[in-house]
Amino acid sequence: MSAKIAKGAWLLLCSLVLGVTLMAVSPAGSESDIGLFFLGCMLVLTFPSGLGIVALVALLVELQSRTGLSTVALVGSNPVGFVLMWLALVAAGYWQWFWLVPRLWRFVITRNN
Repeated sequence: MSAKIAKGAWLLLCSLVLGVTLMAVSPAGSESDIGLFFLGCMLVLTFPSGLGIVALVALLVELQSRTGLSTVALVGSNPVGFVLMWLALVAAGYWQWFWLVPRLWRFVITRNN
């Protein structure tokens, strides 16, 4: 029962972050700090697996800037970019917190008994 409440609360917080971000996104070309809000909140909610997703995206952006290949053309400070990044972060965080951690916890508990 408490696991379902934790999942629901976590997904609600993640959805709230996305909703606030999408409502505050500036029109194309305008400067905004909503990306910092989004990234900060999502990194807290998905830590530490979210760091891996962000590092992967940063690596792809760097690859794109050095080679000219369009590897991450959709990821940016636009609604589509935020939704795609949100989906990747939520998938990683959900897997981490609600699949991996419970299994590791059960393994540690059974190993110590």
